[in-house]
Amino acid sequence: MFENLNQPYPFNNNFKHNVKTIGLVTIGFMLLMFYFQPFGINFLKLEDESYFVLGACLMSSATLFVNTLILPGIMPKVFDSTRWTIRKEMVWNIWLFSNLFVIFSFTAWVIKPMQATDLPIFQTGALAVLPLVLFNLISYNHALKDKMVNVLDNSRRHWFGEEKPETIAKWDMQLTAENGKDVFSARMEDILVFHSSGNYIEIFWIDNQTRRKKLFRQTFAFVEQYLKDKPEFRKCHRCWLVNLKKIDALTGNSKGYFIEVNKLGFKVPVSRNYISTFRTLSSRIQ
Repeated sequence: MFENLNQPYPFNNNFKHNVKTIGLVTIGFMLLMFYFQPFGINFLKLEDESYFVLGACLMSSATLFVNTLILPGIMPKVFDSTRWTIRKEMVWNIWLFSNLFVIFSFTAWVIKPMQATDLPIFQTGALAVLPLVLFNLISYNHALKDKMVNVLDNSRRHWFGEEKPETIAKWDMQLTAENGKDVFSARMEDILVFHSSGNYIEIFWIDNQTRRKKLFRQTFAFVEQYLKDKPEFRKCHRCWLVNLKKIDALTGNSKGYFIEVNKLGFKVPVSRNYISTFRTLSSRIQ
């Protein structure tokens, strides 16, 4: 059972998605507090309780912002998505809850919306769970939506075709999964990056001006071998392959370098072994 905790778990490091999720969590927390009024809290009638709810909303947003957007940038090794597992996800959620609990308790202590006969610690702890649950539900829904899109795309291709000859002709990349049945097909020029994720690879590409992501059952070594004669694809990290034609810029300093890829939505890390190569490539692009 404990071995399952070491299974890969997708870590979402998409900046725009996380900002949107934090905004939805803040709005959802407010609405739930207004509608259900847990523990008798009515922030529309009592001034102290309204300050507590507003303060809790702002502080929970700040906590999620720091932990999901700032910390992964400061400690990229700790939040390396290729090494992210179910165990790390559980520890991270406990860490988030601890942060929220302390902040909610501090807010309650400063504003004092509860009576002395109540149990503020229990109430605060229960309320601290709410934004964390909302954040995980929204993130899980987003990941599930991506998987459903991929499943529907594969099903559509299976039922309707055997694609048209002209459609197959325009695909110059066809990767076969380890099971020998699933096939990923796309144009080379639409591929953004490949990312190793345990026994899978994550493929990011552009489809009809929209960025797509697919979790595909294949090894990173297989993709490297497949693209060995394609000079437009270069390895920038032990678990990242990038399309040179899609690079916008190389940013960073001695603490770490990152590649900005057109329409990708997040930065790709560059290992020290590849920095000089990509510096040269970046100067040519600029």
